[in-house]
Amino acid sequence: MTSGIEKDNSERLMFSGPVGTLLFNLAFPIYASTLFWVIYTLTDIYWISRIDPENPAIVGGVSLIIPIYMLAFALSNGLLIGVKSLVARAVGANNEELLSSVASAGLALATAAAATFLFFGYAFSDEITRSLGATGDLFEHAHIFLLYILPATALLFSFNVLSGIAQGEGQMKYVMHAMGLGVGLNMLLDPLLIIWLDYGVLGAAVATCLSQAISFMYLVWVFMKGNLRVPLHMNILKARAETIAKVLDIGLPQGLAEILVALYLLAVNWIVVDIDPSAMTSFGLCARVDQVLLLSIAAISSAVLTAVAQNAGRGNLERIGKITNVAVVAGGILVLAQVIILVAISPWVYGMLSDVEVVVDYSVSQTKIVNIFYIFAVPTLVFHSVFLAIGHPWPAIKIQFTKMFAISLPIMITLIYVFDLEMYGVWSGIAAGEVAAAILGFIWYSVYRKRLESGALKIDAT
Repeated sequence: MTSGIEKDNSERLMFSGPVGTLLFNLAFPIYASTLFWVIYTLTDIYWISRIDPENPAIVGGVSLIIPIYMLAFALSNGLLIGVKSLVARAVGANNEELLSSVASAGLALATAAAATFLFFGYAFSDEITRSLGATGDLFEHAHIFLLYILPATALLFSFNVLSGIAQGEGQMKYVMHAMGLGVGLNMLLDPLLIIWLDYGVLGAAVATCLSQAISFMYLVWVFMKGNLRVPLHMNILKARAETIAKVLDIGLPQGLAEILVALYLLAVNWIVVDIDPSAMTSFGLCARVDQVLLLSIAAISSAVLTAVAQNAGRGNLERIGKITNVAVVAGGILVLAQVIILVAISPWVYGMLSDVEVVVDYSVSQTKIVNIFYIFAVPTLVFHSVFLAIGHPWPAIKIQFTKMFAISLPIMITLIYVFDLEMYGVWSGIAAGEVAAAILGFIWYSVYRKRLESGALKIDAT
């Protein structure tokens, strides 16, 4: 159990300690957790590619099913954010009654979502696989992977509920431990099941399921030991409708935002493929390398959500402003430093990742042109987290929608198909979207902050 001294120190840091230290303590475990996830995806695809290097249908089949897993990830992440925001505000407000009902409410939602995924996944597995474009040998590998990866997608919902509770309390270290344990086990199971026992893609799916189960069981163990303030009530039949509604107030908009991002990326991929297949290869490589920047921004925004929500629950408006300002400035400096390094080493990095000169040229050009604009993603995602933290999520969702579908995509389409700028049109659209979202976010945040200070807008404290 958490000692009284440790609890007092954590509360002091959260509500009155140095903001920079607070954000670092909250952000680093989330950065590490997300980095573990990236390592998992790279490890998984490596061992799958070793099944039969001469048969592209194996990796292709698995890749076709990834959107199904990512859909579960997006929806479960919405649930995570909903639980996290609610728990953090309840912690700040010392609302023990609400805290005691969060776990059962979250797990009730997770169970319903998991059951839906499993039912439709197994009942319509053939149709789903074919709708993703799988035929012949591609269908065989994709279908097998879908059937055996579905339990992992179902378990993801419950895992993210427990993860959201831990993050809402500010106990990010337990999430980091769970992710590290799962990824470590997966790295051991992949070669064993895929190669040595010759289970192929089935082995990859089973390894993911077992790793996900171990991560979930670790978090359950953390709860059972009493290391968290929220009690683990797993009787979902006793879940309170009011608490479920509060989780959905944040979770549904965030889930919608995740789906919008996926649709936007799908549209951008179609545009890039239409320009040049080599450009798509380059675009994919840049997406992998740019995770260094994006993981940093995601970790900072995650820390902001917890810190702002707990202080919102306590009505500490002045500290909310300090947290937001420090996060924007520190995040911007961090991302700028990373951009400078990536631009400097980009010819070497992409030269290592590809032997095709045109792919390397595209990748280096994208890094030099686009990456500097990711600095604007820092305030955008920080403001996004603030809106979620105070219980008013819709400005964040509207800003995301405007950025992607009202600014970025129209600019891309115009510059590419009217002015024939090809990849420069794509890069310009991305850059314009980032700048516009940061400006719009700042304006919206400023308006909301003034309304909060005047009392015209109330924090949904719980």
